[in-house]
Amino acid sequence: MKNYFVDGLSVNDCMNGKSPLVFVHAFPLNSMMWNVQTEYFSKSFRTVSYDVRGLGRSRSEDNQFMMEMYINDLFTVIKNLDAGKVHAVGLSMGGYIIQGAVLKNPGLFKTITLADTKGDRDNDDALASRAASIRLLKSGNRKEFTDTFVKRLLNKNSYNSEIRIQVEKMVSENTDEGICGALLALATRYNHLSGLPGLDVPALVMTGSDDVLTPPSEAEKLSSALKNSQLKIIPDSGHMSNIENPSVFNSTLENFLKAHEGN
Repeated sequence: MKNYFVDGLSVNDCMNGKSPLVFVHAFPLNSMMWNVQTEYFSKSFRTVSYDVRGLGRSRSEDNQFMMEMYINDLFTVIKNLDAGKVHAVGLSMGGYIIQGAVLKNPGLFKTITLADTKGDRDNDDALASRAASIRLLKSGNRKEFTDTFVKRLLNKNSYNSEIRIQVEKMVSENTDEGICGALLALATRYNHLSGLPGLDVPALVMTGSDDVLTPPSEAEKLSSALKNSQLKIIPDSGHMSNIENPSVFNSTLENFLKAHEGN
């Protein structure tokens, strides 16, 4: 993978000349969460991942973002590839970003894959929780934030394994300010459920069977809103289904992409 920067965004690109497959990561991680997928799919696709602005190596001076800025950043990455339509895969926050982007400019996408995410915006309780997380980080309680949040990301088996260490390391590589900026962006996302029924782009919706942040009921609601969609519940995984059960995640995604590569 070659690493380069586009408008301050750190992009990883295998640059093999094949059809582009773009991965957008979850909060509060970075593009490294897709390492297994970018390696696996590079045999058939031009795999691309990037660090969302303010996280990973994509630093920002003020770390004040709205979801619209994250959506526009995805457009920047796609257009810089200069390779036509892309397949796009997003997990959690990455799924929110892709939904906003495909509704704004569906002509850029061959397919979308939305993993462990939902179609509506935060309710009042979720907004209050994000505010509490910002207060926690700004008061110097980074460890408490990380411990609490990572425990909600993974199912019990994953939490008691090397996966937890891997996830905690990615969180640790982000600044408090960058995480707070991402929390603000998440709080400003839109409710996409009303717009998704008019979308013709083929969609795959996946979620972990043990996901407590975006449970299977949310995936069913999201898939039902998309008229050209298929749904897959990933067994033995929580919110990080691509890391917790990569074999099922990859095989499901591979079959979906093969069925729609000609789009």
